[in-house]
Amino acid sequence: MTKLLIVRHGEAEGNREHRFIGQSDVSLTEDGRAQVAALTRRLLGVGITHVVSSDLRRSTETVNPLAEALGIPVKADSRLREIANGEWANLVAADVAARWPDLWARYRDGEDVDRPGGENWTEVQIRAVAAIEDIIAASEDDDVVLVGTHAGPAIGILRWAIGLEPEGNVFNGPFGALHNASISSIAVPGPRLYTVNDTGHLEGEDLLFA
Repeated sequence: MTKLLIVRHGEAEGNREHRFIGQSDVSLTEDGRAQVAALTRRLLGVGITHVVSSDLRRSTETVNPLAEALGIPVKADSRLREIANGEWANLVAADVAARWPDLWARYRDGEDVDRPGGENWTEVQIRAVAAIEDIIAASEDDDVVLVGTHAGPAIGILRWAIGLEPEGNVFNGPFGALHNASISSIAVPGPRLYTVNDTGHLEGEDLLFA
């Protein structure tokens, strides 16, 4: 059995304001770095054998401390990037609603809309799952792979794990939003979903593979 630990990056610049950061290459905040320190302590002893990450800075800054502590190289995969926001990049919801009221209404109603000049959630799930399938194909039994990514791709991967097709606004689906520096865990073959949005390392609990 191969275990996949799907980790959303720590708090990044713009997260607190709920900006559409997407593929803007921002860094972690001070709170984000504290979250990463807790995440690193949590995962040091779980037997991680490989680390794969989105190539965006906030994701690599999340996985690098653990990878360095374990002496494991980080493999970058751009398919694990957050959604390309196009003209929505770095805006807040009020800005989007004012400039694209009809599109925003459809998005809020759960439709998987194309962002002007960017992607939709279906495209994100397809590329993120392709990256996961390649990771699985290259893995051996008993591997534990840390996958550093973002909220949108992570939710797409979780949807794949329970057999949901890529459709609709991912945040209107069964998983909602994922916390910064959260861990979701999947085992293959299966796939079998173990945990979702586990923040025990931030709350003093220990739920991973319980």
